[in-house]
Amino acid sequence: MSDNDDIVNPNEHLIIPDWINEKYFESVLAKDEPDHVKVLKFTVVAAIPPGENFTSTMLRVYIKLEMKDGSVKTKTYIFKTMLPEERGGSDINEFGLFPKEAMMYKTYLPAFEALYKDVGWDIQLAPKCLHTEEREGDIHFIFEDLCVKRFKNMDRTKGLDMEHMTKCLQKLAEYHAASAVYEELHGPYPSEFSEGFVKKDVKKFHVDGFQLKEKAYKKAMLSWGLKDADKYIKAFPTVKQYWAQCLSTLELNPDEFHVLNHGDFWSSNLMSSYLPDGTLEKLILIDFQIVMWGSPAMDLLFFLTLSPTNDLRIKEFDHFVRIYWERLVECLKVLKLKKPLPKLRDLQNSMNNKNHSFYAFFSILNHLPIILFPTDKDSNIHNLSANTEEGENYRLRLLSNPAFGNVMKDLYPFLYNRGILNFEDYDV
Repeated sequence: MSDNDDIVNPNEHLIIPDWINEKYFESVLAKDEPDHVKVLKFTVVAAIPPGENFTSTMLRVYIKLEMKDGSVKTKTYIFKTMLPEERGGSDINEFGLFPKEAMMYKTYLPAFEALYKDVGWDIQLAPKCLHTEEREGDIHFIFEDLCVKRFKNMDRTKGLDMEHMTKCLQKLAEYHAASAVYEELHGPYPSEFSEGFVKKDVKKFHVDGFQLKEKAYKKAMLSWGLKDADKYIKAFPTVKQYWAQCLSTLELNPDEFHVLNHGDFWSSNLMSSYLPDGTLEKLILIDFQIVMWGSPAMDLLFFLTLSPTNDLRIKEFDHFVRIYWERLVECLKVLKLKKPLPKLRDLQNSMNNKNHSFYAFFSILNHLPIILFPTDKDSNIHNLSANTEEGENYRLRLLSNPAFGNVMKDLYPFLYNRGILNFEDYDV
């Protein structure tokens, strides 16, 4: 890369901390590029456009190096850190996301990949983490830049076709299978992994967020083209029912098959690479901040609600579960799980278990409106949760977006008819 090469910044509005500099990267470069002599140029830009990540600040770092042999080499890294408190970080930090992710990259993900290596399978689940540190109460990560290996993010607004859905579900099954076998070999995961999106001590975050969206959501429902829209609006949950549904996610059924759920499994938390002919080659999972021990129905409900193309979402719903289950069982057999293998009928029953329905409702309440909204400089958690006229207008724009309405006019009745939106089930 020459000095004249254009480095694209996909989010010019992102404020980059001045301490992320050449000196900060000295230890990483010493290990990763031991033959470099000096840094010729150091450039930091946003790694992703607005609306792709609501819980972290993601940066791409370009470093031009002079090497011992006189050649010039450019390295790029991904730097991930916590949101500033004034931009939604204080709410996010209550969930303990970054300490969880640090454990995942330090201990569990390498161990999961090692399980496959031991049986002769070469499976990479996540990017290589080159550096983790805590500085002044914030946790930071430096990752390999997967774009160098021609990995890229999928287009969240278009949804995933059958080829991508199949590969994604198979990759999820590989991750889940390794997590289940690891638990059988080494015992329970840390207590932090027993909670995901829902924590008992963050009731205010969930209840306030629900109440902020409720008015705009009901108003938008009238614009989606729903037949009998009033029926669905009338059945919309009360605050009490919603919080009861949230808490139900913490009740584990010992008879269900359990894995370490990714917790936030959707298209923007996957990266893909392709062969020269355009065929999908590899997938990598990213963002392990909300991992939670429980039924794989959690990840499946979330992913199947959010990520397929609109023509596949309902038509292939049960087929997608089977695709996942077939790869899960294949991996569990190879990794020699001693417990009974999960049955497809039991997994399908788990998909309808009321303790997992939160993952479908939360995804259409919170994530899907954002996913289907084009990239916008205002797309951030601060604006989404602002109790202001500006915040309310932004939420109404999201929920009245014709692309969202076109999905919801079919998806909402589909979930309703499966019983997933029967909120009276949570009445005491």
